[in-house]
Amino acid sequence: MANKQIDMRKIKQIFRLYSQGVSKRQISSSLGLSRNTITKYIAFFQRYQFTSYEVSAMTL
Repeated sequence: MANKQIDMRKIKQIFRLYSQGVSKRQISSSLGLSRNTITKYIAFFQRYQFTSYEVSAMTL
């Protein structure tokens, strides 16, 4: 399903799991999202150098 909105809770989980060293493939299967979506959000976090505090404070 293209352009389906992702819950902020899942976006925060992507950051948390990736910062713990979990692979993109494992994150993808555990959250039910595509690997491309996981890669897109990880690149976004890295580009803007978000800290864990900033990500946890995010809201929609």
